[in-house]
Amino acid sequence: MLTVHPRYWSFYSWVLDDFWAADLPRNRASFVSFYRPREAIFSMACHVCDAPEHVTIVGNVNGSRRISPKANDPDFDPQFDYIKEPLGGYGLYYRSAMELTGSLVVASPANGFPVDAPTPIGRSLAEAYRNAVAGTEVSRLLSEGKITEPVSREALVKFARKGCLCQLRAAEAHDLPLLRDLFLHSGTAAEVASRGETLRMLLDLSTCRQAEELSQDDFRQLVYFRQLDGSDYRPRPELLDVARRWRVYQGREYFAYVFNRLLRWVSRRGLAATDGGLTVLPKAELWALVDDSLTRSSQVDDLGLILPAVDASTRASSLLEGLLAEVDVSPDADGVWPRTGGLDEHALYTACREYDQDDGATMVALLALVLLLRERFGLPRRALEYAKEQVLVAEGGSLRIGMARFMHQLNQRMLRDLTLGDLARWLIEDFVIVQHERVATAKLPDDTYRVRRVGAAVRFFAQDSPAVFNDSRFHALSTTVHELGWVSTFNESDRQLTGSGQRLLADGDLPRGALAAAAAAFGELDAERS
Repeated sequence: MLTVHPRYWSFYSWVLDDFWAADLPRNRASFVSFYRPREAIFSMACHVCDAPEHVTIVGNVNGSRRISPKANDPDFDPQFDYIKEPLGGYGLYYRSAMELTGSLVVASPANGFPVDAPTPIGRSLAEAYRNAVAGTEVSRLLSEGKITEPVSREALVKFARKGCLCQLRAAEAHDLPLLRDLFLHSGTAAEVASRGETLRMLLDLSTCRQAEELSQDDFRQLVYFRQLDGSDYRPRPELLDVARRWRVYQGREYFAYVFNRLLRWVSRRGLAATDGGLTVLPKAELWALVDDSLTRSSQVDDLGLILPAVDASTRASSLLEGLLAEVDVSPDADGVWPRTGGLDEHALYTACREYDQDDGATMVALLALVLLLRERFGLPRRALEYAKEQVLVAEGGSLRIGMARFMHQLNQRMLRDLTLGDLARWLIEDFVIVQHERVATAKLPDDTYRVRRVGAAVRFFAQDSPAVFNDSRFHALSTTVHELGWVSTFNESDRQLTGSGQRLLADGDLPRGALAAAAAAFGELDAERS
């Protein structure tokens, strides 16, 4: 579930439940008018919350870009245009995820619902949240439909002390046990198993390097190498499979980064060589430019890496030999990968990202990164180690480069003892330019071309070519396990599991039934979703 704050499930269910209880037209326009002032009020309440738990909030509150400048105002207009999307954060982020857990029915001609509606699960969450915020002035105003007059900041603060996202951990008597049950048990069997394993892995990983905070960058390194700053992450035996999947996910991020960074390298060097794209560049001149950069690579020391001295004619096998003298790639898919030599995948990625120059040293670092990834994932002997992850390793298609297919071709070329110049030209022509053309063509009529072949030449276009990782989902996952009350925040030192978190990690699950019991008051549950 690609969302951040679990308590939004309760809040959005409350809004839906109140809408269906009101005497209003059942159409989208009516629901939008009902919904928007309520989320605007909720967003402002979360921005003025003064509860001590609020300092641990990670991730934006929906609408924060427009709401946050008003956080010190004495009152707030519920009709304020707080977000562009008609259905706010619900429509942007939470609707589909809530549907997957059986919390609501999304309106469609097929089911006859004119507006989204809460299921018994959603209604039980709504009731629990309603009880949590009962007695506040904001709750009274919303129940009476008084959403046209300004709401005082004081009233919003008092509402936040009960209803803010950060207060879920204190809601043992209200929606916390229901949301714990939902996140662990609602959805199809496959969804429940995958989600539960990942949440437990986060709890398991949280016990590593507890004295220090964990950032997204730390998380990436821990799931990939399982070692950071002298601390090792050794997954529990029953979590080895999910930990291996996450290792592959991060491996694919390094893999994708190579090609995105090569596109950035080629497009910026190409623009510089063609007066900003006014002329075409013959391919022969492009390859000469690449070879010259590789040959000059040893003259550059600003990258911060001690790379082997190479040039365009150096054999790729020689560069690999130099890398393997510094980086231990012998451990298997479930072992700790030692951080030695300062030339491992993350060191190479970090240097290329921070240096951000399109020279030979960067090119060598990217080629080195490819060769290390081959050692980790692409050698024939690795196939059995990643047998359960073959779908992830092979995933590609026409618009994405699949690791398995690429590594097979790379292995064949390595048998021919190719040079670094050969390797760079192959990567750039077959996996950067050609792949970019496929992606850009698929996006037409939007013009997203950075480079395009024109006969025996290439033309460059003045558009930025960002080279960044995809979101690792660390912030969403770490926030979820924290706000569900299983571990203290990853943003602070001295991280500790709670009693409930310890039981979940040790036993593999927590008792189910709280959600079903609460939902029973509102009708029958779909057995597949409960």
